[in-house]
Amino acid sequence: MSRFSLERVTIDGFRGLRQLTLDGLGAITLLVGANNSGKTSVLEALSILCNPEDPQEWLTMVRRRDFGGLDETRIQSLRWCFTQADTLLARDPAWSYLPPRYEGCCEMTCDGRFPLRKLAVNYRDILREPVERETSGNGSTPAGPAIDVDFDEPDQGAEISHTFDLCEGYTRGDSIESTSHTAAAPVTMQFWENDPPSGRRPPPMASAQLPCQVLTPYSYQINTRQVVKQSQQLLSGAAASKSARSQLLALLALFDPEIVDIQIASFRGRRPAIYLSHLRLGVAPITVFGDGVRRAILLANSLNMLQGGGLLLIDEVETGIHVSALQSVFSWLAKAARELDVQIVATTHSLEAVDAIAESVGDRMEDLVTIHLEQKAHQTIGKRFSGDLLRRIREERGLDVR
Repeated sequence: MSRFSLERVTIDGFRGLRQLTLDGLGAITLLVGANNSGKTSVLEALSILCNPEDPQEWLTMVRRRDFGGLDETRIQSLRWCFTQADTLLARDPAWSYLPPRYEGCCEMTCDGRFPLRKLAVNYRDILREPVERETSGNGSTPAGPAIDVDFDEPDQGAEISHTFDLCEGYTRGDSIESTSHTAAAPVTMQFWENDPPSGRRPPPMASAQLPCQVLTPYSYQINTRQVVKQSQQLLSGAAASKSARSQLLALLALFDPEIVDIQIASFRGRRPAIYLSHLRLGVAPITVFGDGVRRAILLANSLNMLQGGGLLLIDEVETGIHVSALQSVFSWLAKAARELDVQIVATTHSLEAVDAIAESVGDRMEDLVTIHLEQKAHQTIGKRFSGDLLRRIREERGLDVR
């Protein structure tokens, strides 16, 4: 009987991950390892795995990594999500002076309550004849500022195709008894630098998506994301909204016990923002408070939106939280995730965070799993530590598992 939405995952060909197996995922799975060992890549791969019907998730994922626009194009960002040792296609005779086009693939499998069993992703560079885009009166295109187009060069794009298998007879929340699989129709999308994605998707299947939220080290600083999550809580129904608000205020009290309420408002009636009611400061904007408060608001709201089997992915889980507050915050997180039935996968570079998370689960050490990632020549190794083993390693031997 499966306890968690994801209990075993394999990833091969996504970024630098090669033949990686993550066995025995827990209620809280902590990913540790050296820089460039693949921790963030695992979170990105899981976000794709949770949305097998939606290749547009690739765009969302690359935007999270390249929020500053360092890559030359988003097509370049997409290409480098795949193993670069894959196939270079023959040059198109009409555009022989261009670099060879690229074709790649990656594959993921999973076991657990989520009925997806396999996701195969194929990528290929594509070209098309350039077309003149309409411009508005100020010289801009619908997609942004006008760009001078060289009509001797084609538009370069990317095509991503998803093929996946599902278990039959799945009802969310139940364990899977049947071993029979159903191959869903492939889903293909094309992406161009200045155009919206194009392609036809089949009618969505409710069982083919695992609710998932990804929190990056900077997510809590984005106004739109904070307001959207808080708004979702307000619109989630009276009982659910009241419960979520109580949980959030309990978490905020760990940072500042004088915070008594949270609301969405607009001082000038233009752009909504989050305001906190404070016993001494009155109604103050969220920016008045520290990173820990802002991080806590997004963390609590995201957690509540995933209740009933969702997956929360947190990159650098300790970001914005002072070391003195780590254990109390993580204890709140572990308890809330258990009550809401949300599975958490998080990364960290902090030994203090590892110790605090180990303490936060209390006697429920079976809820915690730590996986150390290491890149070898042709394989990514994931070494698993159970909660009990992690505690013995840290408390009795004082070893660094990072």
